[in-house]
Amino acid sequence: MGRRCLRFGAAAAVLGFALISPPLANAQPTPLNGLLALAPGVCSGGSVSGSFFRMILPTGDASGPYLQNSDSTCSDQTVTPLSAGSDGGLVSGSYQPQPAAAFDGSGNARSGQVTTPVRFYGVDFATATNSTDPQTGSGTSVPQIYANGSELSGDLSSLGVTWNNQVFNQGAPKPGGSYDGKTSPIHGTIDGAGNFVIEWTSQIVGGPFNNFTGLWHLAGQYRGSGLPTEPAAAPVATPPAAPPTVPGAPPAEPGVVAPAPAEAAAPTPAPAAAQPVVAGDPNLAARTVDLPRKDRPPVWLVPGLLILAIVAVAVFTNADRIARRRGR
Repeated sequence: MGRRCLRFGAAAAVLGFALISPPLANAQPTPLNGLLALAPGVCSGGSVSGSFFRMILPTGDASGPYLQNSDSTCSDQTVTPLSAGSDGGLVSGSYQPQPAAAFDGSGNARSGQVTTPVRFYGVDFATATNSTDPQTGSGTSVPQIYANGSELSGDLSSLGVTWNNQVFNQGAPKPGGSYDGKTSPIHGTIDGAGNFVIEWTSQIVGGPFNNFTGLWHLAGQYRGSGLPTEPAAAPVATPPAAPPTVPGAPPAEPGVVAPAPAEAAAPTPAPAAAQPVVAGDPNLAARTVDLPRKDRPPVWLVPGLLILAIVAVAVFTNADRIARRRGR
């Protein structure tokens, strides 16, 4: 009886390890080294597709309320469409730094490799990935997106924005690896053809937009190595969706407007009762995409299970000897 129990326990431990270890072996994400070619942001027919940016008010979260950009071409001016820069988009695996002369005489940003400079309250803003963060002077990680099957994650601590002679880190995580304030990890999806969506938020520190948070939504097609072989089950495009309406409710108020850039004063936040602004286009689908994220197993789990399996095999092969000793 004792020998049977020992062997049964050992066999169960080995079987458990065999069942658990294959998924863990595949849990490590694959780095994507290549170009994430950006699809331009397009607002049409009550929806937005492609790549875009929104700025969350200090009192809000990823669902709003947002700051309105008076230069946006969208009917909902809280959405600022983005388009690919001279490199075609964001490069994963190497930096795309801003030029030494980051601004022209009017404060317009001159970076243009990742995204084309776009107007934000009369002044162009642009993006770049820098080995040294221009705002903090801290070193950053090489921009890297990872694929785990159809799911994407990454490190864009090097991403910075230049606007009106000022610099703002808009990466995730922040330089040093922290997720300060409302900064959230990069998450997204990719399919076998390379169609991808990534999204994250990054809280601004300092300057006229202190405690505002950038919401970045990049979509397009990946061109490089490490592409998953199986298509993703979920689509990568942002589907149109209508926000809930209340019968008989009055029309939405216009968006919160930022101050003129020359004044360099902080934008006035909306009153506490303000809701996400949708002016004249209530069906605009520009909400955060809630993409699935899986937690990685702890680093000790695989070695621990391996040791357990070795012990179980030793018990299994020596069950007779152990039983004889107990019987004495």
